[in-house]
Amino acid sequence: MKSKFVLIALSMLGLTACNNNMEENKISYPDTHKGDVVDNYFGKEVADPYRWLEDDMSTETKDWVIAENKVTNDYLSKIPFRDKIYNRLEKVWNYEKVSSPSVHGDY
Repeated sequence: MKSKFVLIALSMLGLTACNNNMEENKISYPDTHKGDVVDNYFGKEVADPYRWLEDDMSTETKDWVIAENKVTNDYLSKIPFRDKIYNRLEKVWNYEKVSSPSVHGDY
């Protein structure tokens, strides 16, 4: 019984610490405006407020993607063990590769 109480207390303490940490590291995403596009499918109107993001050649979409990537990269750069993961994956992926036989000239 005592160990259950300790486990519950430690869990609550951990959750409180996580909640406080989350509030301190609140991410501010770039504003994403909503358009007023509405499609009619078989008599049913369906709003598509983010249709403007489908045009990947527009400067507006490019600017939005750049802003989103900045938020993402800022967050990922704060992960302390990111280099360890990268180095491990590099070791796993860099192995000798041999292709299947192929025809070259007469052979």
